[in-house]
Amino acid sequence: MKPFEVNVSSPYGAPMGRRSDLVEGKVHLQRVPFVDGDYDKGGAYWGGGRDTPPIWCAWNEEGAAYQRAKSREDAKALFPGCSFYR
Repeated sequence: MKPFEVNVSSPYGAPMGRRSDLVEGKVHLQRVPFVDGDYDKGGAYWGGGRDTPPIWCAWNEEGAAYQRAKSREDAKALFPGCSFYR
């Protein structure tokens, strides 16, 4: 299961985003798909709007980190010390 698909919903509502870890080395990088507007598949709320860049998730066995970027290439630049699976 991808980190942004893990269910985080609770009886008190959706959390704002998700915790980011420090990730280094070889990582997966994927744009986080939204459902119901600004929520990821696991129920975390990210906010946004029409002009807000999408969320990108970089993850490996160490953890997951999240950044906003307009493109995959822009997102790669935000994760120094990482190389990426394709």
